Amino acid sequence: MKQIRNITIMMSMVLIAGQLFAGGFALTGVGSRATSMGGAFRGLSDDASAMFWNPAGLGFMNENSVSLGGTFIMPTATWDPSGTAVTSNPGYSAKEYEAEKSLRMFPNAFLTMTKNSRLKYGLGVYVPYGLGTTWNAYELPGAPFVYSAGFPEDEMLSSIAVIDIHPTVAYQLLPNLSIGAGLSAMYGTMDLAQVKFPASPYAPLTSDLSGSGMGIGANMGIMFKPTWCMSIGLSGKLPSTIAMEGDAEVLLWMPAAADGTPAMKLGGTSDIDADLKLPAEIGIGFASTRIPNLTLTLDYAYTMWDRLDKVVVEMKDPIVITSTMSVSQSEIIFDWENTHRVSMGAEYRMGMNKLRMGFFYDQTPIPEATQTPTLSDISDKFSSNLGWGREFGKIGIEANAQWVMFSEREITDADITANNAPGKFNSNSISGNIGLTYKF
Repeated sequence: MKQIRNITIMMSMVLIAGQLFAGGFALTGVGSRATSMGGAFRGLSDDASAMFWNPAGLGFMNENSVSLGGTFIMPTATWDPSGTAVTSNPGYSAKEYEAEKSLRMFPNAFLTMTKNSRLKYGLGVYVPYGLGTTWNAYELPGAPFVYSAGFPEDEMLSSIAVIDIHPTVAYQLLPNLSIGAGLSAMYGTMDLAQVKFPASPYAPLTSDLSGSGMGIGANMGIMFKPTWCMSIGLSGKLPSTIAMEGDAEVLLWMPAAADGTPAMKLGGTSDIDADLKLPAEIGIGFASTRIPNLTLTLDYAYTMWDRLDKVVVEMKDPIVITSTMSVSQSEIIFDWENTHRVSMGAEYRMGMNKLRMGFFYDQTPIPEATQTPTLSDISDKFSSNLGWGREFGKIGIEANAQWVMFSEREITDADITANNAPGKFNSNSISGNIGLTYKF
């Protein structure tokens, strides 16, 4: 019974870990200018990326515009399972493993129509969640005694992206007060592979999962300008769910037995349903232009990750491991935590050029009890940002660079057959963002 329970828990974990990866590493922001100011943009929101940060910002815009841009991210992640992980699972060595490096790109596009004196509207298409990791770390123990034909090379990977198509409307109630709201029509995709050890260190369990689906969400905001040099923005987004459909292959790689039973692989495939839960968020921002040519911004955001208390995975066809072992539905507890983020930014105008810098501190929602190598959000994050912008008449160009550093996380809990993987985790990412805007 314990073996059946462990396999049940493991299947649940591998089938949903890819979904949670998005929450564990949401993109740090949308828009080159906003990102270069550390995401401290709710109180300013005076370009098209207001649709993401604070839709009420559209209410104060007076020009139509078309914007195109993209974010380029190069993440780095390492995992050192020396100690408890190696002792429990000879398939890992006492050394530091590094995830495969790959450059990832996330585009965005915006259209604003703002020449009506009070009613303003726009359409945005952007990626608020993304990233992933790929690992080739597991070494088959005892080969050729373990069945190894066809064993996956990249046995641990996760990749997820959520595309948000975002129509937005804003209304200027008073000369210094605006409200706005946007609707999110979201399309999400995910790919996940995992390896765990539910029965024995010499009987690894692998899974390969792909899925996609649609969901609906919304955000809203208020912007108030009490004086000519100050603005205050309050914005939030509602919780949302993307209903995923896909397929999974789960295989148990069995060693040869002492009674002469040959090595073999057991398991099969199934179509699955699973919900990707995205959190609610609320934030407040301040912007000041009191000093000539200098804009200063400050933001605070509270993200409600506690929606990820548990996830239910439905398998349309039970996956049969043996004649007495099969799993059709599972629940697993994650106990993710709500988080705080503080951001600061500055922009200095020098003629047609604008120089920008920013910083943010962002907590991780993931407790040690559910940390795995495929979740790159390993701990609290610190970011430094530098950016530049220039206007050429009706055309504007933006660019920025961002470095995100994580503090090291060390997990000593050896129960890797369930929800986490012990060891030392380190991660950082370098990213760039470019944007092009035409006003008409």
